[in-house]
This record gives sequence, C-alpha cells and structure tokens, in this order.
Amino acid sequence: MNIDKPRPQAETRIIASFSRHAKSYDKNARLQKTMAERLASLIPEGPLGEVIELGCGTGVFTRHLLTNPLNGLTLNDIAPPMIEQLRKQVTLPESTRFLIGNAEMIDFPEADLIAANAVFQWFCRPKSTLAHLYSRLRPDGRLVFSAFGPGTLKEFRDTVGLQSPSLLQPMGEWVAMLEETGFVLEEAVPETRKTFSPDTRALISSLQQIGAAPFRMLGVSDLKKLIREYDRGFKTAQGVYASWEIYYISARRPA
Repeated sequence: MNIDKPRPQAETRIIASFSRHAKSYDKNARLQKTMAERLASLIPEGPLGEVIELGCGTGVFTRHLLTNPLNGLTLNDIAPPMIEQLRKQVTLPESTRFLIGNAEMIDFPEADLIAANAVFQWFCRPKSTLAHLYSRLRPDGRLVFSAFGPGTLKEFRDTVGLQSPSLLQPMGEWVAMLEETGFVLEEAVPETRKTFSPDTRALISSLQQIGAAPFRMLGVSDLKKLIREYDRGFKTAQGVYASWEIYYISARRPA
C-alpha cells in the first residue's frame, strides 16, 4: 500500500530519469553490478524466508537473491519501466509481488530480509525510513544494503560546484541512525574506487545512461565549461577518472 502524500518535484525528476534510461541501464551499470556482487557476500547463508528488495531496478541484485531458497519475494522500484525490464530478463518465482513507488512511502509486508543495492542515498528521510523498515522486519531479521558516500563524484562538485541529486551520508551517520533505530550493526565496510572513461563526454554519457546524473540541470555553456575543466583537471593516460565512496552495511533486528 502506498502512503498517500504529494509527490515532491525531486521525486518526479528521479522517476523520469530512471524511466528514460531503463533500457540502457544494464549496459552502463558496471559499478552497480560489482557492488551487487560484494553486497551479496553479506546475505545470510541458507534459506532467506520472506525477502523484500528496495529499488530493484532491472534486477542487478535480484539475481543474487534468487540463488538462495526463499519463501516469498517482494520487489520494489520507483520507476515502472525498470520493473518492466526486470520482468523481461530475470526468471522470477510465480509468487513474486511487485510494489511500484517510493520506498519511503510504502507500507511493506513483514519480512526476514530487506535488501537494497545503491538505493539508500536517494532517501530524503533516511532515519524515519530505517525506523519503518525496522518495524517490518521480523525478530532476528536482516537489513543489508549498499550506499554511496560523500566522496562520490566529488571531482564534478569541485569543478563547477555541482550538487549531488542524492543525499550522500557519511558512514558514521548511517551507523548512528541504525543504532538509534534499534538495529544491531553486524558489518559496515567502506570502499573507495576510481572508474575511468576515455574523456569527460564519455563519462557524463555513461552516468546519464544509468539515470543518476544531474547534468540536465546545467545550461549549455556550463556543461561545456564542465567538460573543458574536467578534462584539464582529471585526465590521465588511462582516461578521465571519477571517484566513488561506497558502503556495504548489514544490520539485524534483535530477536
């Protein structure tokens, strides 16, 4: 069930961006795929019971969940075209349930595991959302997620003062919110990476193709300035680079 509240403008832009690029997402989501592989190592071994995946997208992490026995699967995403792509390319249990909408606004069923790959940085109210997810977990249930931290794409912000379209919380904030909500922290692993593209235009294009870049907010002259200065400041013999700060977190609701 969706909680009936007005949709903010930022949410509308996010839905439009991910919907527009649903068909190109898998081809360009190389980082998200490697994140999914690492996050999968935090999933408890054995039967998973009832599972909810937030922000399932095209099924990048869903595939990992389906390697384990489970009693039921609920998949959520904010953009319907992403769900459409998932259904075309992932073989799902017949009982799979779909909940389309903002994960912060949905009254989810009870679950034994709630998982999300590269989603939590999009939350506008992370602490209240964590409290709601805690209430939907059964005793000894797990919350497993990855999220981007404030070091992510910092080169773009340093170059032209570009703001991130998502909320990039430091690791300490996530840990504090989880503990204040009642979770028992099991793992919190930070990671930093650099990815490379032939030039800034190619980097921007790849970010746009996964629906997560705010470059439509820039005018033509500002975009040209960004490309020119980024090429000058962050180009190496291997191409231009972008930095990513990533967290992998597992927490448990006490029995």
